[in-house]
Amino acid sequence: MYFKLTGIDIIITVIALIVVFVYANNVQQKYISRYSHFKYLKLGLFARIFAGMFFTYIYLVFYGGGDTVYYFSGAGSIAKVALKDFTGFIRLLFGEQTAELYSLFDWKTGYPTYYRDPNAYSVCRFMVPFYIMGFGSYWATTVIMNAVLFIPIWKFYTMMCSIYPRIQKEMAISLLFFPSLVFWSSGILKDVWCLVALLVLYRHVWLIVVKKRKKLKSIFILIFWTYILISIRPFMYYTAFVTILLWLGLRVVRNIESVVFRTIVFPVIMIFGALIIIFTITRLGSVAEGKYATVDSMMEHAVIIQDDLSREAYGENSFDIGDFDASASSMLSKAPVAIVAGLFRPFFWEAGSILMIFTGLESLFFMSLFLYLIVKSGGLKFFTTVYQDPMLMSFFVFSIMFAFFVGLTTANFGALVRYKIALLPFFNIVLFRMKYVLNTK
Repeated sequence: MYFKLTGIDIIITVIALIVVFVYANNVQQKYISRYSHFKYLKLGLFARIFAGMFFTYIYLVFYGGGDTVYYFSGAGSIAKVALKDFTGFIRLLFGEQTAELYSLFDWKTGYPTYYRDPNAYSVCRFMVPFYIMGFGSYWATTVIMNAVLFIPIWKFYTMMCSIYPRIQKEMAISLLFFPSLVFWSSGILKDVWCLVALLVLYRHVWLIVVKKRKKLKSIFILIFWTYILISIRPFMYYTAFVTILLWLGLRVVRNIESVVFRTIVFPVIMIFGALIIIFTITRLGSVAEGKYATVDSMMEHAVIIQDDLSREAYGENSFDIGDFDASASSMLSKAPVAIVAGLFRPFFWEAGSILMIFTGLESLFFMSLFLYLIVKSGGLKFFTTVYQDPMLMSFFVFSIMFAFFVGLTTANFGALVRYKIALLPFFNIVLFRMKYVLNTK
């Protein structure tokens, strides 16, 4: 039922496209005279929408389905429960998973494939509003989802333009037009929710701390998107939480005039931040499920994932960073190779498909630009310059930490290129900003 583009699908999808285009055109015309970066609004929005349509074609027609179909059909099953038991529908929508509620599903509603997997099932829950707005059409749902979730992406881009006004075009490339980022975050998958959540967290912390406005609204939005991110990929939230604390800590330190006092305060802030992190992971364990409840359980889970993904069944589409156990020392010994894998693999010569070739070219671009900047700056200057900008330092550390985790727990290129899109905008911003700084000095 999801593989055919019916007449109803075409009508609903075309109507959705027209509504989105008219609204986007009106917004762009309203603001473009005041803000030059609004020239990218329609182009960025429709790049994402048509990437989503292409993603839909590839997965539904070429691959014949996959996770994306299960997420969509799961959202449909939940939505259909509303017609027979609205109270049960609300309970399902808010994440309650019991045998009693599962009994509400039948052959008419369909059964959500991921009901027993809380992280995957969360995507089904969050997709329900878009499923309803798309009238059950996969194609229209994809259009509406991308249009709505483009709003926080655009707002983050606007924030970056206000902070780094000299590199608006580079920011647009990083956030709106980078091919693998747009492609893998435009389909009905976990990835788009996680990417948007990360951008929202950074933006609203910035609104509260730097701009000092919209505090109540921003706190509510932070709680909402924190819940979404923890429900889908808790380790991603923990990484962002650490690097946002680092950003805030560096802001405090930089505002201290006394060098001596600054030297004393920084380690105190970092220790206090570490305690907050440990407390947060412990407290949020019930939301994140057992395997993410403690640091030890996450490390053990990483070993299990790596062992599973490195099976011979993946053939040439896999890579191996070597064996490790669940101890911190063993994992840290794999840090260099894991970080390189998370940032720069698959290498161009490792590409085994057309999609992988494009990713390989992007990786080559990443690695070439990074090495160019390191050489141009003389090495140490690159890192000291990044350190002088608290937000840039936070982005860089997030990229390294997330690359380490992804490289450590992923041995399959197909999974790697999807997981790493969360770090792409942040690492891109660091590289483009450093390119501008080094070229103007």
